[in-house]
Amino acid sequence: MKALVLLVLVVGGVAGGWWWWSNRTPAPAEVSPFAPSAPAEVSPGNGSSTSSTSPTPLPLPAVAEVPDAAKALLVKADGLWDAAAQGGASPATAKNAPEIARAYSEALNALYNQPGQAELEQRIVAERLTPLGNELFFAKTRFAEDATGLIGVHQVASGESPEVIAKKYGMSFEFLNRLRGKGPEDSSLKPGDSLKVIKVKEKGGFHLRIDKSDYLLDCSVGGIFAKRYVISHGAAVSPTPLGKTRLVNRVWHPDWTHPETNEVLTYGDPRNILGPIWLPFDDVGIGQRGIGIHGYTAADSKLGAMVSHGCVRMENDAAEELYRTLSHPDRCPASVEVVD
Repeated sequence: MKALVLLVLVVGGVAGGWWWWSNRTPAPAEVSPFAPSAPAEVSPGNGSSTSSTSPTPLPLPAVAEVPDAAKALLVKADGLWDAAAQGGASPATAKNAPEIARAYSEALNALYNQPGQAELEQRIVAERLTPLGNELFFAKTRFAEDATGLIGVHQVASGESPEVIAKKYGMSFEFLNRLRGKGPEDSSLKPGDSLKVIKVKEKGGFHLRIDKSDYLLDCSVGGIFAKRYVISHGAAVSPTPLGKTRLVNRVWHPDWTHPETNEVLTYGDPRNILGPIWLPFDDVGIGQRGIGIHGYTAADSKLGAMVSHGCVRMENDAAEELYRTLSHPDRCPASVEVVD
């Protein structure tokens, strides 16, 4: 019996926590934060890590096998991260941070919806991709030697405005202004100014992945993870449809047509619950019209719940941030995938 227990612990530790040796002292497999804390006698949801510094793991099966493709991608990503961290440097601001972010983004894609990988997926997002995404897409940090080709530098010519420059790269002018540390509507520029730009149109546009089971929306820019948002979605009687589609518009301060009365309520009307933005989906691919992403202004606002008429709800500040990251689809496409 002791041999069987040891075997379960070792296999569980290898499968769930194999990759997180980076920046840590190697530990026995039985204390891996990704392994169950006990053999099969522990019921799902009651397991906990034996390491006092590790987060409480999500419910995992006794053995959670990491797919081979994800293993290989994580080995590559961790190697890049470790090399960039030499001497105490921050990999998130390293000159090859975009390459590191792409490697972890590919690993995350390989783990999406894989059984038993929720904890590993969340750790990758929280401890790797969030700091990387912040520097790449929400800060002025320059990456002049970006091997991915996504991030570049633009020298302002006479007569150019943020809107003209942003359009050239498929960006919104609000996104461009964020990267230069200015307010969303700022238009001050001088010839010769050097600006950080994202070549998003050249690199495939935006992608939004909406996971209904986990109430999460992941935004990627040019194939690289940018940010994760918590959402709510359709109630049981009006579920958010599954499928692959795209954004067809990008609306600031939208009107709202009440789904039961068909009354059109303008932005600012207290009965208009849409909040500051509206990002409608194409009905092709999901088989339903009137579905999209918006904020929410009513008193019963909540996240992580099945409460809407079928749309994806976000907290208003988060919705504004996402809106400003994305471009109008006529300028740069944004694909959308909704999964259970």
